[in-house]
Amino acid sequence: MGRIEKFGLYLTLFLMGLFLVFIFFSTHGIQDFRQLNRQKASVSAQIDIVKQENQRIENQILRLKQDIEYVRHLAKHEQGMAAPDELIFKQKNK
Repeated sequence: MGRIEKFGLYLTLFLMGLFLVFIFFSTHGIQDFRQLNRQKASVSAQIDIVKQENQRIENQILRLKQDIEYVRHLAKHEQGMAAPDELIFKQKNK
């Protein structure tokens, strides 16, 4: 390798190193990096919450499909329905 080629290589490496230092250690570089890490953590937490909610809903769907007693319970207590042989007593408002 000639002197000029070595000089060009060293100059290129120096400029690349200087550029990397500028990117990572400039005021906005570190601030932006930290802000992105905080946003990533926040989004990850939101994803975990949504995954838990999806699992709860999937479990409820499965129970609605397979558990007739659960469906009867929901119909009776949440919808105010009754079986054909049941009587419903309601209080009058005063």
